Amino acid sequence: MRRRIAVTTASCVLALMLCGCTPQVPPEPSPSVTPVFPAAVGLVSSAGLQARGVTIGLLVGPLAGPGSDFRQVVNGAKVAAFRFGLDGLNVSFRVIGDDGTAPGAWSGMRALIEENVAGVVVASAGVHLAEALQEATDAGMPVLLPYDYTDQVSPPVYRTGPDADVVRAAIESTLSASGVSHPVVVRQDDYTITSGWGQELSYSGDPVATGQAVVKAVTDGGADVVVVEASGDVEASIVSNVQALMGSRQLPVVLTPQALTPAFSAGLGAVADLRGVLMTVGQDTGDTVALQSGVRGDRTSAFLQAVRMASDNATTLNVFGDDTFASVAAYADVASHDAVVALVRAAEKVADGDAQSEAAALTGLSLTDMDGLVGGPLDFSSADALSASSIVTLFASSQAAGLRPATPDGTTPPIAWVAVE
Repeated sequence: MRRRIAVTTASCVLALMLCGCTPQVPPEPSPSVTPVFPAAVGLVSSAGLQARGVTIGLLVGPLAGPGSDFRQVVNGAKVAAFRFGLDGLNVSFRVIGDDGTAPGAWSGMRALIEENVAGVVVASAGVHLAEALQEATDAGMPVLLPYDYTDQVSPPVYRTGPDADVVRAAIESTLSASGVSHPVVVRQDDYTITSGWGQELSYSGDPVATGQAVVKAVTDGGADVVVVEASGDVEASIVSNVQALMGSRQLPVVLTPQALTPAFSAGLGAVADLRGVLMTVGQDTGDTVALQSGVRGDRTSAFLQAVRMASDNATTLNVFGDDTFASVAAYADVASHDAVVALVRAAEKVADGDAQSEAAALTGLSLTDMDGLVGGPLDFSSADALSASSIVTLFASSQAAGLRPATPDGTTPPIAWVAVE
């Protein structure tokens, strides 16, 4: 069942965000003016689903190790729950960690299956997920992957982020558009999509030695671009050391999507001062989109207004239930928000009698911003629900939009990722 959401110019919504108030009934327009209204902060749901509520499983990475990059950003799921709650739907979460290991991921998924959650959002990534995803497939449990691109999947497991082929093609396109032809590639163990692109360096665990090896590849081998594929914190460490050693001879650096995580921003901080060009690939769903006019700006503004409202409410907790949402408001992302929206829309079809199970409801489901998505459309007619066209080149910027509450230490994340038309 599709729900219509009114839209207006981004400027109207941003004004509401800055004053921290909720929209009031607009005055009657003159007969010659077409009325426009802010994008709704609350998300409408069916009466049938509201009567019973919905519980969604979150399989999350550990505090450190494989998949840990996504522990903070998954609080976008809480933003979706908050928005549905404004209209009367109770969205609750059952959160289980995967320990960053194959046994941990399998046992976590098994527990969520046994608890009969409506579906699972995996806030982790890595080869350790393979057995857990197979377990979900065998059990018919709907699973959405906003972040992992390592393995092939099949329904009822769906990827709502890009798959490996899309990431690889997008990075190749970025390299081509940048006019470079001799990359030096630094790759951490268990990461493989950049294989075969040029001079290859395995990350040694020593960022200084790795940086020195990159500089040697530039000086002796004629490399004209650095490509890094690793976890977010390792990517940050490599970039910091390479840029420090390169001095005034900065080369463009292209990173895999792990650079979009808070771990990368926290690791890089102000050390590199964005002195060189940093690029990655992903959806253009950063906060700066709220400054645009039109539907995309409006829906991002509504998302950010919900972030602010949830942060201002001291009783709203993070998805783990161990601290206020305000403590993670700076990191909550669109990818986990949209995954929850998709599972809620599937659960609606079950509650309204249009499908026998959430897995059946997801099959062929097509969702857009009219259904509450903030990012690109999701088409569940195949296991890769997100269109490849939604993935673009993103550039690092130190100019944050300033539309979220500050991080707990009083600062804002140091990096914004923006698309350049």
